[in-house]
Amino acid sequence: MKPNGYTLLEVLIASAVLVIGLSAVLGVMRSAQQKSLAAADLATAQLACQTTLNELVAQQKPFTFVQDKPIDGLPDWKVAVEIHATPQVHLRAVYILAQKYTPRGEFVGTMYQLIRWVPASRIQQVKDEGVIDETNDFENPFL
Repeated sequence: MKPNGYTLLEVLIASAVLVIGLSAVLGVMRSAQQKSLAAADLATAQLACQTTLNELVAQQKPFTFVQDKPIDGLPDWKVAVEIHATPQVHLRAVYILAQKYTPRGEFVGTMYQLIRWVPASRIQQVKDEGVIDETNDFENPFL
């Protein structure tokens, strides 16, 4: 006579396979969520840098040195702007860096840097205020 139903061993094996499968799926979901949050942070940093650059180029804000200025609408983010001389006399390098911080002010690790070369004539008035580094060593100031 053939028994109807499953043996205890079959149920235990099926349960173990199910648990292993669910654990793998949950691990992948957790990893995907972390990567999604990191991508969102990177997009936010890129947007903050590009917005700052657009404001400078459109002359809505002056080309001046800025250090760790909070970004409007993004309380956890700060932006820095530095202007440096380049090997090309008629150009200046404008470095814009956006960084994410915790509410206590600790650096989270997410940042984005944007560099744009701008004609020196567009920022000549800033030179007179002494905020441009006139040395010719063209190095990344944020590294």
